[in-house]
Amino acid sequence: MTALQQIFGSDLTWIILLPILGSLVVYLVPSKAARWAALVVAVAVFALTLSTWYRIQASGQGFGDLTHLRDSVNVPWIRFQAGKIQFNVDYFLGIDGLSLPLVILNAFLTVLAVIGGWKKTRVKDYLALILFLEGGVMGVFMALDLFLFFLFWEIELAPMFLLIGVWGNEQLKHGVPGRVYSAWKFLLYTFFGSIFMLAGILLLYFNNVGLPGATATANMAYFADPTHMVRGTIALPFLGVTASLQLVVFLLIFVAFAVKIPMFPFHTWLPDAHTDAPTEVSVILAGILLKMGAYGLIRVCFTLFPQGVHDFAGWLAVIAIINIIYGALICLVQSDMKKLIAYSSVSHMGIVLLGVAAAAGAGDIAFRQAALTGATIQLFSHGIISGLLFFCVGVIYDVAHTRDIAAFGGVAKRMPILGTIFVFAAMASAGLPGLAGFVAEYMVFTSSFKIWTVVTIISVFTMIFTAGYLLWMMKRVFFGPFNKKWDWLPDASPREMIPLFALAGLIVIIGVYPKLLIDVITPSLSHIMQLAVATIK
Repeated sequence: MTALQQIFGSDLTWIILLPILGSLVVYLVPSKAARWAALVVAVAVFALTLSTWYRIQASGQGFGDLTHLRDSVNVPWIRFQAGKIQFNVDYFLGIDGLSLPLVILNAFLTVLAVIGGWKKTRVKDYLALILFLEGGVMGVFMALDLFLFFLFWEIELAPMFLLIGVWGNEQLKHGVPGRVYSAWKFLLYTFFGSIFMLAGILLLYFNNVGLPGATATANMAYFADPTHMVRGTIALPFLGVTASLQLVVFLLIFVAFAVKIPMFPFHTWLPDAHTDAPTEVSVILAGILLKMGAYGLIRVCFTLFPQGVHDFAGWLAVIAIINIIYGALICLVQSDMKKLIAYSSVSHMGIVLLGVAAAAGAGDIAFRQAALTGATIQLFSHGIISGLLFFCVGVIYDVAHTRDIAAFGGVAKRMPILGTIFVFAAMASAGLPGLAGFVAEYMVFTSSFKIWTVVTIISVFTMIFTAGYLLWMMKRVFFGPFNKKWDWLPDASPREMIPLFALAGLIVIIGVYPKLLIDVITPSLSHIMQLAVATIK
């Protein structure tokens, strides 16, 4: 079988290529047909991801890990040599228990985003960019060559920049439209992190090439092998010290993930991007793009550089608690519903950081793996919960044209369905048992308590603030004295109810039967923990 036959014969290639080609079709057809074309493409990609899950499940061999992939394609792509410099990049895509849930989540949220953006202006351009963005993000979750991973990481910047910059909020910020300000802030912050990631990848690659008998490759599976993991030290002349090479490479690459998560103090782009982005873009941003950073932290950093993450684990736990506390406290003083939910994402992603810090710490391996499992479930559960919250805000904003919490009051009287779903989403975000948010938080907190006791205790008590700001928002917007100014408000339309009920149903399914997700991710995380235990000193 030729290389092209291997590439185009793989479902993984088409999971990436189908939305990208679909975006071109949407752009070329008339506006009336563009909506349906975009929906057909998005549903087809979602069906393809589900068929991949079903095929692996039906095989009875488990969902695999980085070295035992159940679905992959790996062929040489770029081969370049100039003198002693050899540069190799492979077209290496693969899916395992860590990446599969996020691939499905990306496809699912894209379907809902297309439905949500049905009535947008310049709808062809809007939906085409959403599909193109989907293809880029799919590449991030499936690329297993570091250079290919970096390429897809950069590809998603362009459509997101345009979606915020063209369809975002017109309200002035610093003398320019908010959409322009926030789009550039998102681009510059992310590009800043990407520079460090590329430097880390190049340092790893060329250090490996210089070793006797080493293979010139950026293959993640190669570097995850304990015999090929980066070792040694590197001199840092500008600091006058010598440091662990693995720690340096980890920190360089981690900067890009820290910006995307977002981790304090690299978080300030997120509230602006959310408040100025269209509803569907906020859903994708919170539900998928933030997860790219946390996925990279687990897939790249903890898998390839376990000793480096272990050496930094104490600081990571401190940063996690800052994220959790700072995000929750800032939410208490917000007057804009969308900005409140944006800062809540900063707090909830801190739980992911705490789970990874516990996994990289010292202690009972069972608790460390449970913490990592909880962090991974949090990626999925926060994706669907935050997506539901942003859809709810979008429904009320589209008719009221304001997100000011103080402007409302008692509107559940006029919007009973939206009010019910919004309260449901808030309870899920607060970690109500039986809903998806509880599963992840319970696993992270009970497990990390054995590793980082003080940090975990403080983090758990900040959950009171989470309940506080969510209930405060619900009370002021939907309950209390009715503001007669909103006597004309309509409830959510049938089209708007589709994303609301779809996400609400999934939140219940994961909350009641988390085994559905745990069985998928466990093989991959077990492999990562085995590598960590074998290599951490």
